Amino acid sequence: MAKIQELDLNKQIKDDNLRRYVLSVNSNQEEMVVENMKERIKKIGLDTDVTSFFIPIVNEIITRKDKKSIKPTKLYPGYLFVRMRMNDKIWYVVRNTPGVRLIIGAETRPIPIEDEQYEKIVAEVREKNVKLTTRNSFKVDDVVVIRESNFKNMKGRIAEVDDLRGQVTVMVEFMGRTTPVSLSFDKVELA
Repeated sequence: MAKIQELDLNKQIKDDNLRRYVLSVNSNQEEMVVENMKERIKKIGLDTDVTSFFIPIVNEIITRKDKKSIKPTKLYPGYLFVRMRMNDKIWYVVRNTPGVRLIIGAETRPIPIEDEQYEKIVAEVREKNVKLTTRNSFKVDDVVVIRESNFKNMKGRIAEVDDLRGQVTVMVEFMGRTTPVSLSFDKVELA
């Protein structure tokens, strides 16, 4: 009988420290999962055991036909981070929240991520939001008009698109020669 009780105790999950766990959730339902989980946790009275949620979202500038817009984009679609104390009751509530597929870890025990890993993800989100990653509608061989630079109002053909830097290389005819000019997306527009 003592062995059975010992096995049952080993099955229980108990960690009184606040740690961050990664949840795999249905993609594009991250916000809904967070709201459902907050509501369930509040009803049960576990507010102090689950303290924060984090969905890594970066803002991107999208340029299309002279118009710029900012679009929030999930850095890791289908994942969210939850800071909580882990025990059987919380694990049950989290796992059974609609939209939650699993808590990342071993099959029988959730494993928290290291603080360093989490901080790297947060830093990546901050860095990308500062840079406002630029997405564009340009492609190689598009004809564009240069709006700013020494080649203002000249037309050229795009030879290269660098999404990471937010630049295009435009081949412009200047003094009888074809010259490559590197420009940021906002300094050119489709002709």
